[in-house]
Amino acid sequence: MPWIDSHCHLDYLPDPPNAMARAEENDIRHWILPGTDPSQWQRTQHRFERDPRVHLAFGHHPWFLPEHDAEMGVLSRQLDDSTTVVAIGETGLDYYNGQPKRPPADHQEAWFEQHLRLAQDRNLPVIIHAVKAHDRVLHYLKQYPRVTGVIHAFSGPYEQAMAYIDKGWRLGCGSLILKSGKTRDAFARIPADRLLLETDAPDMRPKHPVHTIPLLDLLQTADDLAEARGVTTADLMAQTSANTRTLFGI
Repeated sequence: MPWIDSHCHLDYLPDPPNAMARAEENDIRHWILPGTDPSQWQRTQHRFERDPRVHLAFGHHPWFLPEHDAEMGVLSRQLDDSTTVVAIGETGLDYYNGQPKRPPADHQEAWFEQHLRLAQDRNLPVIIHAVKAHDRVLHYLKQYPRVTGVIHAFSGPYEQAMAYIDKGWRLGCGSLILKSGKTRDAFARIPADRLLLETDAPDMRPKHPVHTIPLLDLLQTADDLAEARGVTTADLMAQTSANTRTLFGI
């Protein structure tokens, strides 16, 4: 079973076909491509919907929220128009006090809850972006116990990881495992069936990448995670790919 990148933005790569070809040479053969805003949904649908290697998700990234909640109907119609959507997202909460300036917390939370409600109605998993907001994310997940999905680029400690896992959620492991001892410890200890691998390419690269192509950062993260868990990379490939297929139904 080949590697699956559970979160990457192929549409932001300078040369997606070449990058994907290089990744396939290294047995990375499927990608989950999250949505960020309506213009991006349409762009990715037009470019990738007929590619069986690419699996689309649509959502409003918390950095790029519309002004009016009524625009949620645009997302519902986008889901109706796509034959290959596998998830809602990425959505979530981001309270980092930096640039770009994030929307107000109450506006983010209103949109986040609408995404969870839509996921519950559509029976779709959710891709969550959570920064400096895990307590509030967990608060909302408690209100929607039938909704599941993945916490993208999880970077917290083991106890926080288990708070999500106890609610039935999975955790996306990216290059942050290479930067944080607490995150590496968490991913070393959590149940194997809760793990997904991701790059967030072309963003969130390792501090010292060993590959020039961002899609290949998955291999560097996988090597580190396999070492931390005391398993072979082949076993890790089989486990994380199976987890991703199960969650997204691919």
